[in-house]
Amino acid sequence: MMRITNGMMMNTTKLNINSNKISVDRLNTQMSTQKKITKPSDNPLIAIKSLRLSTTLSQINQYYNNNIKDAQSWMDVTETALTNMKDIFKDAYRLCVNGSTDTMTDEDRHTVLTQLKALSSQLYSEANADYADRTVFSGYKTNSTVAFTDAFEASQARYEISEQLSASDIEAYTYYANKLDTPSASEVQNPTADTSKVNTPQDEVLKRLRLAYNKQDALNSFSYNYSVDTSAGTGNGTTTGNVTIKTTIHEDPLPATQTFQWRSLKKDGAFTYEANECGKMTGASMEDLNGYVLNISTDGKFSIDDPSVTTTTRTTTNGGVTTTYYTYTDTSGNIIYSAQESVDAAGNKSAYVADSQGNRVALSYDADGKLSKIEDPQGNTMGTNLASTGDENTITVKNADGATAMTAAAGYVDGTDPDKGMSYSVYTTDKKLTTNLKVESMTQAEFEQYLSKLAAETPATIREDYKDTLIYLPDSGELIFGTNLAQIMTSEFATLSVDYEKNGFEKGETRPEMYFNCTNKSDVSPANYITYTNYDADNNWIYQNINYAVSANQDMTINTQIHDVVSADCYRDLAELTDVVQDSIDAHTTVTNIENMIKSVDYTTDAEQAYLKDCLEKAKKQMAYLDDHLQKVFASQISNFEKYMNKVNLAITDVGSRGDQLSLAENRISNQNTTFTQLKSDNEDEELSDVTIDYTSAYTAYQASLQAAGKIDDMSLLDYL
Repeated sequence: MMRITNGMMMNTTKLNINSNKISVDRLNTQMSTQKKITKPSDNPLIAIKSLRLSTTLSQINQYYNNNIKDAQSWMDVTETALTNMKDIFKDAYRLCVNGSTDTMTDEDRHTVLTQLKALSSQLYSEANADYADRTVFSGYKTNSTVAFTDAFEASQARYEISEQLSASDIEAYTYYANKLDTPSASEVQNPTADTSKVNTPQDEVLKRLRLAYNKQDALNSFSYNYSVDTSAGTGNGTTTGNVTIKTTIHEDPLPATQTFQWRSLKKDGAFTYEANECGKMTGASMEDLNGYVLNISTDGKFSIDDPSVTTTTRTTTNGGVTTTYYTYTDTSGNIIYSAQESVDAAGNKSAYVADSQGNRVALSYDADGKLSKIEDPQGNTMGTNLASTGDENTITVKNADGATAMTAAAGYVDGTDPDKGMSYSVYTTDKKLTTNLKVESMTQAEFEQYLSKLAAETPATIREDYKDTLIYLPDSGELIFGTNLAQIMTSEFATLSVDYEKNGFEKGETRPEMYFNCTNKSDVSPANYITYTNYDADNNWIYQNINYAVSANQDMTINTQIHDVVSADCYRDLAELTDVVQDSIDAHTTVTNIENMIKSVDYTTDAEQAYLKDCLEKAKKQMAYLDDHLQKVFASQISNFEKYMNKVNLAITDVGSRGDQLSLAENRISNQNTTFTQLKSDNEDEELSDVTIDYTSAYTAYQASLQAAGKIDDMSLLDYL
């Protein structure tokens, strides 16, 4: 029988008291914090669940309080700017309608001129709309405005610009020869037999292509591209290939030269073949979906200009044939290209290269080891036939059936003189597609002389001489097409690329990188030139989407690029409207000035009066021309501004649609926030009423244990006897 002493009883009682005290303390903490635990060890299961719920709530709050709010603000700014642009186009449209139908008074013309200048300035301002110092229409370049805002920066800017256009952009436009200004006093007072009569102003309708900027410095190159049907009857026959003829303008005294490019496309890759101005192959290349380009040199060597690609080779010999295998792998070890080159005992060589999609290019060589024929992935073959002189060659493209689809013959521009440059004549089976294109640059004064020659000619031999000529006007930023050249471009639905230099812009003009492939050469060091690529090799616009994570696994594009709202033509259209109004104002001013000169006592001789009356007759004809021209230009611009309004309406609709999606995401995130907040509360929080009851019970037990302990402590051995 074991004896239980007072000490043992007291120790046990103390443990129970301490346990009750801990329980009271825990419940007191729960009652004051209304939380089930204060540290993970209190309840690991609750702690783990709480951590997971807190992480989820933190993500939800990031979406709800930051990302979604930021996205909404960005799109609100965008929509406001778009709405303002729509109003600008509405006002411009109204001016065009009024200007095309009404005869304007002098006051009307000045009012319209002021309104057009204001609309143009406002359009540039809206294009520069920003949210939190980030430009909303500039794609990834949010730290850059769409239009130049600093006059000095604009004046120092130097760019090489490449514009992508189409033959549909070639339009008929009326120019005026023998423009008349107010004659000077010396001209009136000293008329001679040669100058007493003034040339009559004359209108000339020419085909032009207007570029995005005026006041250019130099034309670097002009390229035109069109499709050639290479359909074949065999199963591996193809649809089309694209031919590009590029005219490069060199500095004097070097002549312009033309190069040839054939590009065939498949949904999973592209092939390109290039030749120089003499028709000799300069290289070929394959391009896969991931953008890896494998180059093929004139001697059939393969290379990839990408340091991340690994090249491995192995060589075998069998039956006198030596075969070298090439494998090109990316950083993940995936094979992106494979090639095989075989040489027999007689030195005859053949090769092929294939990409990961199974597209294959076959290569054939001549006795000198140079490429003589290439078969592209679509089954088309192309090769260069050497001419007897060795200076001129003919490139032939055949389809998979072996039928000739196209020939491109390189030759001297004038047929004899190599100093005047080389150019291509390209034929298909049924027609000639290109001519010996010539390019001539003219100042504004030289172009006015050219117009005067056209106006004076009967028959128009000048027009015939220039039928295959492209006249470049750097002052106005225009290309004037000869009649034959324009007809070929439009009939073949050609796409065009124009590369030019522009040094110096005006405040308010758009930055070229917002619309075109270009190189910013503003820095004096070529190492600091910045190249912007907005179009890929196949002339497809590269979108710069800014995406916000608005919920788990859901990203939303929040930005709209200026390219999708306002075309580069719009700015030139507003400027052109301004110019024609100013021309009309100047013509009326000239008439008024001459009428005043006729009434003046300073010019009273018969010769002076005859000269002034002759000038007045011509000035009134010019005024009638320019008033009519104003109405016609305003009428032609009606459809353009309708198109601009439709484009901005689509952009507004798109922003509104994305705004609706964002609202749905916000509602969903709000509901998730409520749900997870409740789950977190259920997991962590205590009901105050429940914990109060538990606390009262624990505290009562604690007090009772203290009283019991006091009684035990007062007892002695005698109490048991």
